[in-house]
Amino acid sequence: MRKYRIFTVFFLIIVTTAILFSCSREDALGLESDVLELQSPYGRWKLEGYASSESKQITLVLGNKNSYYLTLNKDGTFTGTSSTNAIGGKFTIDTHRGVINFSTTDFYSSGKLTETNDGNLYLNRLLKVKNYRVFTNKLHFYYSDKEYLLFIKPVK
Repeated sequence: MRKYRIFTVFFLIIVTTAILFSCSREDALGLESDVLELQSPYGRWKLEGYASSESKQITLVLGNKNSYYLTLNKDGTFTGTSSTNAIGGKFTIDTHRGVINFSTTDFYSSGKLTETNDGNLYLNRLLKVKNYRVFTNKLHFYYSDKEYLLFIKPVK
């Protein structure tokens, strides 16, 4: 009987040590402050700004309250707004690998000539997006290895 108690105590010490000193998935990815959530990118999002995973700095995007929205539909279409115009088109997505591509041939803007400089910057970066990651109420659209568009779930 004493052997089983010693074994049980030894086992509990090993398990506890392994749990305390193991590296979680979020820590390994450098996401200690954000909780990775298993949710889809579909739905309505509002552009918060441009960010860098290297510097952790965010350049906020200012505009009127109806600017910079993006709705991703499960049928592979999207709609939204830029700085002054309605936008839409098609995209392809691989939710298992976190890959997304916006089709340049199916992309439309209701008034590209009246777009602001900030709006043109947003549209150019949106069309360069190749990868995404979804966090609790946040969506990162990577247009380079370390730079991304930061979207948030809009307040209802």
